[in-house]
Amino acid sequence: MTTKCGFWFFLIFELVLAPGAPAEKICIVHSSKEVHMGSSFQISCIFKKDCNKMIHQDEVLVNNKSSFNSTMAIMSIVNLTKHTTITCKCDDHVEPCGMDITPGYPPGVPQNLTCEQEGESGKVKCTWTMGLETYIRTTSNLWVHGTTLAVYPSDDKTTSGSFPILDKQTKFFVWVTANNSLGSANSSFLSISHNDIVKPLRPNITKVECSSRQCQLYADKAESIQLVEIQYGAGQEMQNTTFFNHTGSWTITSLSPYTRYTFKVRWKYKPTTGLWSEWNITWPTTDEEAPVRMLDAWYIEQSTQAVIRSSQLFWKDLSESEARGTILFYRISIVDKGNETTINITSTRSYKVPCSLCNVSIFAINSKGQSPPRVIQLQPISLLQLKVSHIYVNNHSVALSWPPSVNTVTEYLVEWYPVGRKEQLQWIRVKRHLNTVNITDLKPAECYEGAVIYLHLLGTAKAVFSGISTWQSAPQHGPDCYTSVMNEDVHVKWAEVPLEKRGGCLTKYTIYLEDLKGRKQNYSVLHPQRQYTISGLTPGQRYKLWVSAWTEAGEGPKGSEYHFIAKHSEGLLAEASLLLVLCTGFAFFLICLLRCACQFSSVYRRFSQCCHCLMPNIVPDPANSKWAKECASEKGEMNLQLHLSDSSLSEEEPDTVEVQEVPQEKLLQNETIPATGALNSVRDLDLQDRELCAPAAPYQSNITSSYLKSFSHESSFSNATQSTDITVDYISTHAVISGEEDNDEEVETMEVLGFFPCPQSPFLEPLISIGGKLTLDTVKIDCSNFLDCT
Repeated sequence: MTTKCGFWFFLIFELVLAPGAPAEKICIVHSSKEVHMGSSFQISCIFKKDCNKMIHQDEVLVNNKSSFNSTMAIMSIVNLTKHTTITCKCDDHVEPCGMDITPGYPPGVPQNLTCEQEGESGKVKCTWTMGLETYIRTTSNLWVHGTTLAVYPSDDKTTSGSFPILDKQTKFFVWVTANNSLGSANSSFLSISHNDIVKPLRPNITKVECSSRQCQLYADKAESIQLVEIQYGAGQEMQNTTFFNHTGSWTITSLSPYTRYTFKVRWKYKPTTGLWSEWNITWPTTDEEAPVRMLDAWYIEQSTQAVIRSSQLFWKDLSESEARGTILFYRISIVDKGNETTINITSTRSYKVPCSLCNVSIFAINSKGQSPPRVIQLQPISLLQLKVSHIYVNNHSVALSWPPSVNTVTEYLVEWYPVGRKEQLQWIRVKRHLNTVNITDLKPAECYEGAVIYLHLLGTAKAVFSGISTWQSAPQHGPDCYTSVMNEDVHVKWAEVPLEKRGGCLTKYTIYLEDLKGRKQNYSVLHPQRQYTISGLTPGQRYKLWVSAWTEAGEGPKGSEYHFIAKHSEGLLAEASLLLVLCTGFAFFLICLLRCACQFSSVYRRFSQCCHCLMPNIVPDPANSKWAKECASEKGEMNLQLHLSDSSLSEEEPDTVEVQEVPQEKLLQNETIPATGALNSVRDLDLQDRELCAPAAPYQSNITSSYLKSFSHESSFSNATQSTDITVDYISTHAVISGEEDNDEEVETMEVLGFFPCPQSPFLEPLISIGGKLTLDTVKIDCSNFLDCT
């Protein structure tokens, strides 16, 4: 039964475990795994059967192999300098055989063997260096020979080892051995004692107390320490001091206020024996003091319409050594016309002072006090006609020079800023015996301007300069233009090129004008002028226009194009139309005014007398009257019958007819005309054709608006014959304005004024006196009918 169980167990083992067991290797490789660097040697592969043998080096088939016999293959390796892998196998067998071979060096002699003891009770630790790298596994051992011989392997993957000291009074000899497969080496012997190698632990600085001028350092566990060394400094330069320890604290003096120092501390047990400890480093800061130096401040004038209204005050930060603390704020005191104003500024380094002629004091204040005041008397700065020269130094610097002052100056101040950015003002003060300075921190492709300020005790003057640039390029942007077309002219304006696109200092602009035929004209305008008028354009012609900017480096790209058409002189027509409208409106207003004024009768009469002479066509012609036409048709005698009532005729003297004009206004009010001395009725007058139809003398009279027909008669009687002459005339209604009779002087005056078309002015008294009555002496009346009637 036992035999059967063993058989089945063996069978299961073969069936289950046998497939997972490694296959037997077909060959064996004979060679060293570590060889000397650059060596040449042979590798042999011994096979267990005769087969087609193959050798690979780093997975590459080797063709120059040789066969020693049917089961051995040999391959030669020449000057091996790096790790390589050799593989041998049969082509009909899966499992190969192989070996990794690494070239290397034998160990060098260990160097720089040192030993020290950390603390009085610690182990002795020794370190050394191995020299050249071996590239293969190398081990080292520390040998110690005191009362006994002992070996201590090196710490893992390091060149150091340690061992304990059992007897502090014993001297020791130590050395190091190094070993690898290619060889071994021993270091020289080192003789040591406890007092020589003991090293204190690193100092533990527990506290540092600093005032503005000194610091005191405290450390613990310093009872057994006899000597202390301290190095300190605020920068690269360090100062060194040594103390003999008595109290466990040390004071460093002659420090600067508000300065961050570096303190390095180390110590040793005894002044003459033992080793120094490692350095302990700390960084304390001394306390603050009041600022020691006044601020460097300056101002620029700000004007409105050529009148200086205010000033912009600028100041620089103090250095750490000058500030002696953190500046909390700046205090500005302004005294203007006896009134003092105080302002505290924290966030900026400039302030707009609302006066142009006043005194300003500025202080820097920290936790310990304030700086000495900088006093500036703000006043207008006069302009000097002096030339400031400049010489290019590099891309960030320019040398300025200026004429020295004739009068004594306290100092010079040179100010500069980028064009258009006065808020970036910079300045530098120059001693009075110098007249040249280098201004730095200039940006390439930036244009600067500024002035040299001559500071006198009783006044300030400046010589300005502009066009300063260290390196220039053509502008990167063209100006945007705006035009106004006026008939055959175009007025061009353009915007400034953006400051960051100028490439330096602008020198001029060029205006380009092009018509549809491509004919181009250009006009140059010096910077900073930014407007120009182009005349003589062709009316109706279409143009396009653009502007470009120039620096000394060249011309920039063109700006935005503007298209327009030159107009005809429509502007003049518009102006004429406007003038016509204004004149028409004025005339209409004047007519309305006269119309209103003429509602008064006196004004109307005077205005009529003045203006009637301007309208001669309204004077009626007597030849067109009805009576004259009838006279022309009869061509003979005309019998006129006069019926006189309430009148008597006298043969001795003729009767006169008095005619008086009554104003129309009164007639409209049903008033009657007085009949005293006037002819009431005229009938049946026989007139001779010759007398009636004779041509009338030239008619001259004042301009009237109506006429009244009147008759004058003159009678003579005899026994034999009787004749009657009648004269008909038209009498101006203006002849009755005045009640006075004509006289010789008035006749003479009329003859003199006959030259003028309007002898009377509506605003003066009448120059010709015209009576209110008219005597008709030339009218002859046939009175035969009257006699018959009586």
